[in-house]
Amino acid sequence: MPESNDLELVDLSGGERERAVPVLIDSFVGIYRWHAKRTLRQVGRVRAALVSGEVVGVALLERLAPGVGYVYYLAVRRSDRRHGVGARLLDDALAGFARDGVRVVYAAAEEENTSSIELFLSRGFRTVERRELGYAEGGLGAWGLRSKMWVVSGEVLLGLRLAPEPAAAANSTRL
Repeated sequence: MPESNDLELVDLSGGERERAVPVLIDSFVGIYRWHAKRTLRQVGRVRAALVSGEVVGVALLERLAPGVGYVYYLAVRRSDRRHGVGARLLDDALAGFARDGVRVVYAAAEEENTSSIELFLSRGFRTVERRELGYAEGGLGAWGLRSKMWVVSGEVLLGLRLAPEPAAAANSTRL
């Protein structure tokens, strides 16, 4: 069981991404496992948490549009959960998105996955309501992006505004 300071966070690219497959197999079943493995090969960025060179956690990250990031999957091996691995991966992802000029970050989790939802909420994410103003209008609504996210029935869409939209910054009443 790793301590948070024993972790090394690295990018996995090309064939290195296959090192993350055992974590996905351990973390997901059914359609989620299939989609996570497919996404691993196609997503823009894969960050891995390593302990002694072994992948114990992974974050699959993507830019959906200018200024918009998405955490497709955040997975940690069962034996390494509850030791801060997921939190470190999420904090790292948010810092990377902020450095890259992302203003809004989304994530989704199954309604019954309370551990994941609580982790996102602890970092300032909130549930995105379907009728909410779009992210470019100062809200977190994501109608035009949901098809890219693959949000399905039974999942909660979460969002976090890292920085105001340029138009919203000029009119602070629209936040």
